[in-house]
Amino acid sequence: MDRLIGHADVSGASSNDVERFFGEGEQVVAAFRFVRDEIVVTNRGIYVVDVQGLTGKKKEYKYFPLRGLKYVSFETAGTLDIDADIKIGVDGNTEIVNGIPHNKPLSFKIPKAQSAQGEQFMRLVKAAIDG
Repeated sequence: MDRLIGHADVSGASSNDVERFFGEGEQVVAAFRFVRDEIVVTNRGIYVVDVQGLTGKKKEYKYFPLRGLKYVSFETAGTLDIDADIKIGVDGNTEIVNGIPHNKPLSFKIPKAQSAQGEQFMRLVKAAIDG
């Protein structure tokens, strides 16, 4: 049920074969899987996999290099919350709001029980941003 309402499973491998796009020496740091979509963090950037259509055969792969990361935020789960939130500000994820382009952050939720992995993820992305 958690995956159906937008929570991610955390693992060390991609379920959508993003490794085929990797450059030499690129490695998965963490993968966050949703019902069908996925965010894969590597030592060089972040891949977002958007699975589309009823059959899921159509997939859009987006890549955001580390140099395009602007910020990372981690919102802990409160007493009554069931999840924690992570947002990553990136260049190139443009969304038009009222006719004005804005960079939309990558945003996802993780189960409260996996908050420690979320904190570790934030430290990894922060280290990448800091260089």
